[in-house]
Amino acid sequence: MSPRHLGSAVLVAIVALATGFVLAGQIKAQLLTPSNQLARYQALVRSVQELEVTNADSRRQIAALRGQIDTLESDAAARSAQTQALRNQVSDLRTHAGLVAVRGPGVEVDLRNGFPGPDTGGQTGYLINFQDVQDVVYLLFAQGAEGIAVNDRRITPLTAFSGSAGEVVIDQGPPQSSPIKITAVGDRNKMVAALDDPSALPGIRARQIQFQLHLTFQGSPDLALPPYDSSLQITHVSPA
Repeated sequence: MSPRHLGSAVLVAIVALATGFVLAGQIKAQLLTPSNQLARYQALVRSVQELEVTNADSRRQIAALRGQIDTLESDAAARSAQTQALRNQVSDLRTHAGLVAVRGPGVEVDLRNGFPGPDTGGQTGYLINFQDVQDVVYLLFAQGAEGIAVNDRRITPLTAFSGSAGEVVIDQGPPQSSPIKITAVGDRNKMVAALDDPSALPGIRARQIQFQLHLTFQGSPDLALPPYDSSLQITHVSPA
């Protein structure tokens, strides 16, 4: 065989050998692919299972957190209700103490001096005094008044009346004299009925006859009272 033919044969043999290696690699790859797909599938299954476990744990944590949130919201709602109840109580106390302005249905009472009688003996029973004002105020409170003002001065549970004939002193305020206007807000019908009762306010009724002391009243659907305008502090006493 000539060298040329020998070279050609060697080249063909090399090409054939290379082609064989390539084919063998492809066949091997094709034979290994199912095994690799199975491994990948198993890995995916494990990943999914791990995710499901993680998600289940997360769901349990979320449920527990929701339970805690519900408990906290319930506690907050209860505290809010208690706070609102306390605020309402404070508001009621402030109203009863006369610390806030109020308005509503009520009555207006006018008290005016009368005239000296023929045999007064120097008495001043025809002049309005602090006891007259005090009696009317007490009657109105007893008959449904929720707030009272005397000449626009608010009356409180601590209010004190004093003075002499012809002068009325409320708490530490300036002396006031006739005419005296008493404004009460509350159960209008009940207060009007009490004022219209001839057996009520016997002292004033007697002096109406003797001295023409003047007492008139009328109901109103809407009256306004100012807040108390002085101090309610008690500085010299303490609970026993």
